[in-house]
Amino acid sequence: MTDARTAASEDIDYVRRLAESGAHAPLLGGRFMAWWGMLLSIAYVLQHLAQTGAIGDGSSIYAFIWIGFGVLGIGGQMFLARSMPSKAGAGSAGNLASRTVWTAAGGAIASMVAGSIALASQGFGPASFDWIVPVAFAVYSCALVVTGSLARSGITRIAGVGAILMVGLYTAMILSPDRYLLAAAGVFVTVFLPGVLLLKSEPRG
Repeated sequence: MTDARTAASEDIDYVRRLAESGAHAPLLGGRFMAWWGMLLSIAYVLQHLAQTGAIGDGSSIYAFIWIGFGVLGIGGQMFLARSMPSKAGAGSAGNLASRTVWTAAGGAIASMVAGSIALASQGFGPASFDWIVPVAFAVYSCALVVTGSLARSGITRIAGVGAILMVGLYTAMILSPDRYLLAAAGVFVTVFLPGVLLLKSEPRG
């Protein structure tokens, strides 16, 4: 009887360790973060150049930048999703939450973009889009901190704290002509670089 109880206890401990290992499996969204982070950093730099008159005609250039960003971003997202091999830990709490929370984040940003377009159409011009940036960093911070906490990913949690700081920094500089350079640097540090590091730490299969 004692041996049976011992074996049962060992089996339970083994199952518990497996469950804990799955719950804190490495995050698998690094390639998507790196892709969007790279594109957004470039788009913000182009936005800065357009606003300072270095490129474009002062009007249609903004549509070119952001339509191009959307097309490339969605196209790349679809390609990466289809080409991504099956990975161990895909069913962990962190990875399941990551898909949901980033989808919600993207929806919130898209809603802000739609509202800004409506505002710009009333004659407020490109400045209508400036407030998208702190909203975006706010939702990044939520997504990064939540998924990082569930997966016990220090990289992701630190990136989330950086995104929180960017909300205040950008808001304080929203009247500065260099605000989009700050936004580009913020996205590079809090989205692109963490995405690259997460991609490197993914399991082989």
